[in-house]
Amino acid sequence: MPRDDVAPPSSDGFESGPPTPPVGTGGRLLMVLLQGMPFLFGIGFVAPLIAQLLARGVPGAAQAQWPLVAGLAIGGSWGAIANLRGRWL
Repeated sequence: MPRDDVAPPSSDGFESGPPTPPVGTGGRLLMVLLQGMPFLFGIGFVAPLIAQLLARGVPGAAQAQWPLVAGLAIGGSWGAIANLRGRWL
């Protein structure tokens, strides 16, 4: 007796894989989040790292806001470029 879940062979000789289930809203949200991960990494990790390096390296910059702005600009730009190009370097 034939099984119902087995697809008949295709005419081109290649077997098709099992049908993919539809992606729900949570899956779509996760896909969008993972696609933007380089940008989020640039904003969330690289930017504060650059801001701290500038605050420690430049005298008098610890109380100013420009190291954080510079870190966000550099980290966000680098993350966006990495997201578009698909690599960090």
